[in-house]
Parts: sequence; structure tokens; C-alpha cells
Amino acid sequence: MVETLIINIVLAISGAWLTYHLNKNLKLGPVRASGLIAMLVGGFYQFNTWFWHFDLPKDIPFIVIGSTFIGMISSRKHFKNFNLFIAPIIFTLIYQNISKEFKGFGGALGTAACISLVVTIYLRSLRPIKKMIRPFRKVKVNTMKKMNKGEKNI
Repeated sequence: MVETLIINIVLAISGAWLTYHLNKNLKLGPVRASGLIAMLVGGFYQFNTWFWHFDLPKDIPFIVIGSTFIGMISSRKHFKNFNLFIAPIIFTLIYQNISKEFKGFGGALGTAACISLVVTIYLRSLRPIKKMIRPFRKVKVNTMKKMNKGEKNI
């Protein structure tokens, strides 16, 4: 179970990174980059029937294709590639735990990718506690320095 989860997370991260870099560096565009990866993974999975005997790969095409949706986001939304690393992990967890709930509904992969991106964009927008405390800490340090320089304590 854990090995499957780790392999799926690695595949999801690589699918998102590859889509993003095909889009950004090779200027293929987000739809073409995602489609190219989907065709490669789907074709490999379809034509290599020896792969079907294992339990592991039945979700591989879905996870890679879903992670390409994460890589399709514009480069302005990837803050120092934070989203490209965290969003596929969240996507894999959502897909493995909730994908059975989306039976009969279209767009389960896109919905899971959207939820994971919204969560990571929100996580990135949070300010660390140190940045909120730092201004108050400087005030206390400055007042202590002034007291030590020559002001008399009352």
C-alpha cells in the first residue's frame, strides 16, 4: 500500500513537472503538452500488455493524466515551483481516497486537480508566523538597546 502510494506520488510529480516544462520551455502550450504526455503514457500502457498482470499499474494512466492538469497552470501561479511539488501529492491522496465517489460523474481527474491546486495556492498565500511576529520582536529589541545605552531605569 505504501509502495503504491509512493510510486503514484512520484509519477504525479513527474507528470506535472514534465507538462509544465514542455509548456514553458518548449512553448508547446498547455493543452498540447498535456495531450502529448497523455498519449505517451496511454500508448505505453495500451501496447505493453505484460504490464496488466500486476496490481500496481491500473491507476497509472489516470494519475499521470490528472497530474498533467496541474502542470497546465500558468507560470505566474507557480510560486518558486511550490505548486508543482505539493499539488501532485495532494492530487494523489485525493484520487486514491475519493475517486470512488466520483463514479458516474465526469471530470473526476480535473476536479481533483483543481482542488489540489486551490489548496496549494491557499497554503502558499499563508504568511509564516515568524513574519507576523518579527515587527514586534524588533520593537522590543530596540527598546532594550535604548535602555542599555544610557537611559536610567525607573
